[in-house]
Amino acid sequence: MPRLPLVLGVLFLLGVPAFTQAPAPAKFDATSVQVSARSAPGLRGGVLRGTRYELRNATMLDLIRTAYDVPAPRVTGGPSWLEWNRYDVAGLAPAGTQLSVIKEMLKALLVERFGLKVREDQTTTTGFALKTIPGQPKLKSSTAVANCQSQGRPEPSGVPAQHLTCTGTTMAALTEQLPRLAGAYFPGGQPLVDETGLAGAFDFELKWMARALLAQAGSDAIPLDKGLAELGLRLEPRDMKTLGIVVDSVNAEFTPNAPDLARQMPAPPPPAFEVAELKLSPPDAQGPRAQILPSGQINASGVPLNLMIQLAWDFPTEQFIVGPKWLESTRFELIARAFTGPNFNVDVDEDLLRKMLQALLIERFKMKFHLEDRPMPAYTLTADKPNMTKGNPSARTRCVQSQAPANNRALALQPRQFTCTNVTIAQFGELIPQFANGYTQVPVLDKTGLKGGWDFTLSFTGAGQAQTRTNPGSAGTAAIDPNGALSLWDAISGQLGLKAEEQKRPQPVMVIDSISEKPADN
Repeated sequence: MPRLPLVLGVLFLLGVPAFTQAPAPAKFDATSVQVSARSAPGLRGGVLRGTRYELRNATMLDLIRTAYDVPAPRVTGGPSWLEWNRYDVAGLAPAGTQLSVIKEMLKALLVERFGLKVREDQTTTTGFALKTIPGQPKLKSSTAVANCQSQGRPEPSGVPAQHLTCTGTTMAALTEQLPRLAGAYFPGGQPLVDETGLAGAFDFELKWMARALLAQAGSDAIPLDKGLAELGLRLEPRDMKTLGIVVDSVNAEFTPNAPDLARQMPAPPPPAFEVAELKLSPPDAQGPRAQILPSGQINASGVPLNLMIQLAWDFPTEQFIVGPKWLESTRFELIARAFTGPNFNVDVDEDLLRKMLQALLIERFKMKFHLEDRPMPAYTLTADKPNMTKGNPSARTRCVQSQAPANNRALALQPRQFTCTNVTIAQFGELIPQFANGYTQVPVLDKTGLKGGWDFTLSFTGAGQAQTRTNPGSAGTAAIDPNGALSLWDAISGQLGLKAEEQKRPQPVMVIDSISEKPADN
């Protein structure tokens, strides 16, 4: 028998493999993918609860930016639907799995289920450096526990400002938080780095106004630069090398779920508040007032039950609830917490809170109901004199909030401006209730006959600040209120050359069959 070479023989004797392979990528134990039932924007989930990780109502862009931990503007390439199609994905992982490992599992899911092919690319982007203004920074050294609380408060001008009150916070932590809290000042997810040279932690309060509200505040405006200057800090633009992701290909149709998925991934138990106190409001109760904390705690006072039902089932308004009259007048107090003990302060997404509130109301009020379609106010778009640019079919389909021109009188009060690319009129109609809240609560029906995607910018005034014309005149001319306001419908007519006609259409309505006026004891 021929002898093994010495080195190879030693490796065998030591039990060490002669050739090593790269470790297999981390994968979920089981996965589920479905088309999302929700069309409105808003990613849900992103937290491992027990052994289940979920991302709901996620576009492919959401899934990619989450998996690769990069801001959305740094994800380039890919098909036109990358920001439009929405999916619900879930995976099983061992309890306590680190978030960095979960992201690797999500990458593997996207490759296996959607055929995703991407490559990393270094890109140059404009960011900001946080620096000190010459002189002593107005920051108080601190040894307190690190904590920052953000709260909106009205200023003497009547325009609200954001107050960020921090204790024991480093400048590195501030630079990490600011782009999330003051996103409009860092468009496209522009990065911010700490170049203050300040070591240690500090106590401070930073105040600024949203960029969209600066014009309303006039000379009393507090932009972020001014708020930072009060602390002896400033922002300096910088060109930076950052990681980008290029999408080479991805499939809109995902591979089928496993036939025995129900066995592999049993449905989680219905979510419920761990602690909940619900009772009638005292006669002198103020309100209605409601507060939802990031920890999943709900504090409500003086709230009519129809508003609680509207919130729980996500109805556009309380008009979609049919029941006894006392639903509008009898008021209640609610203190409920999703998690207690060691899980307290774990972020809870909106979907879970709604389901918890549904279960609580059904149980405490012995509530029975059914859903039925009834005619409700709605709008239909028709073509008059279309004034839009034909979209590039390969461009991403999206509508994003954009910076309003300072000289546009239509934006004098509560400005709204949206820039849309490669959007069909039917898709535009689906989005209207989300970005024009208050004008209509249901999707707008497309009867224009216009085919394909379109590019356009729409500027209008928030609901309640503009008087909508019953007969706004011919398309292409926008009627302006004396106060400078422009309604959504006038803007659609004057800027897009489309006409919005009000009509009633069947919509799902909750009909309450029976309900107790007094809640069961806590």
